[in-house]
Amino acid sequence: MMKFIKFFLIGYMVSILAGCGQGDSIVMNIEELERPSSVVSAATPSFLSFTWIEKGFNGVFAPSDQAIGKSQAEVVAQLGEPNEKGSYEGGHFYAYDRTTYIFSKKDDLLEAITMDISDYRVSADEMKRALGTPDRSEIDELSGYWTYHYELDDYTLYFEAHDEGSSLEFVWFMKSK
Repeated sequence: MMKFIKFFLIGYMVSILAGCGQGDSIVMNIEELERPSSVVSAATPSFLSFTWIEKGFNGVFAPSDQAIGKSQAEVVAQLGEPNEKGSYEGGHFYAYDRTTYIFSKKDDLLEAITMDISDYRVSADEMKRALGTPDRSEIDELSGYWTYHYELDDYTLYFEAHDEGSSLEFVWFMKSK
């Protein structure tokens, strides 16, 4: 009985507010709320998330769900034949669209993964919001890129940008040295 009375009173109040035009002003006030000055790109929430860190601690590169230490045959079985094969620092690489898998020269096991993320236009600030503050940020003297490093126990996840604060260009995931 008490629920019926509450339901009736709420319904009655809503109808009175709507009848007086008060309902419209509530909607207008919500619409007039100040919007944030910086809008996160639409790709960011689905592309870059804390899952990258969580999976990284287990040796898995989140975007492709591939684990460091896999054999070349395992990678091909999951991803199909690569678009390109070649040599990299004495080992081999398999390239698939934006992502390249680098295999060790010692045992042909997956030792690093790199991905071109430039089209996602993720800023350093967006990266920090999604992943937290990097363990290290510095210029890589060899490549000339500004780098943001996340040390994940036995693994390293790092991002490269042309300059400090510019959009991220590449991401690397590898076993820590």
